[in-house]
Formats: sequence, structure tokens, C-alpha cells
Amino acid sequence: MTKIEAIKAERVFEIDKIAKFDPDEAQKNYFYETDKTVGAVWCLEPGQELYLHSHSNVDDIWVCMEGEGIYFPDLENEIPIKKGMVLLAKPNQIHGMRNTGTERFMFVGFAAGSLPMDITRY
Repeated sequence: MTKIEAIKAERVFEIDKIAKFDPDEAQKNYFYETDKTVGAVWCLEPGQELYLHSHSNVDDIWVCMEGEGIYFPDLENEIPIKKGMVLLAKPNQIHGMRNTGTERFMFVGFAAGSLPMDITRY
């Protein structure tokens, strides 16, 4: 492997090659992890959701790449979201997502902070 091929293998990612959908449940497809951050492509078919949860030790940033849905910023509210939006949940802030559209919903998530991250489900 040449030097540039090694660099690309470690530092360049193609979302379409990472994304995997499942008709039965939302899929989290990790594509890298360091001691400070982790990246994953989330894939939700229509009607699927990512459960409400929080992390005490990381910021969770989601970049909506495809589709539309509802973002849950807490236990009581909903925010309509779509391609092109970026969402942030700081430590201990509840967050979750549901694909309410008729098309697939895909977002890239990055967690930054003290890894491994913990998960509290609601």
C-alpha cells in the first residue's frame, strides 16, 4: 500500500459505503473511533426510531444527510428535522430521533468527550 493509500484508508470515509439499512431496526454503522471521538452513520427506514437517551460524558452531534423526521430534545417536545440540519446534545441532554418520512433517513453522528461513552435510556 502506498503512503497516500494508507492515509486515505485511515482518514477518508465514503458514507454510501458505510451506510447499511435494516427493515427491522435502526442501524448504527461505526466508521472510526479514537480516544476522544467516535463517528457513526445512523440509518433509519420509515417509521424506525433511535430511542431517547443521554450521555453523561460526551457531546453528541448529528448531521442530517438524507430524509426527514422528528428530533426529541427531551421527554416532552419534538422538533421537525430534515437533510442539512445539525443537532447537538450536550452531556446529560436527552435526545432521540424518528423517521417520520416516506423515504430513508440517514444522519452522521459524532460523539466527542470522554470515551467510552455511557448511555442512559428513557
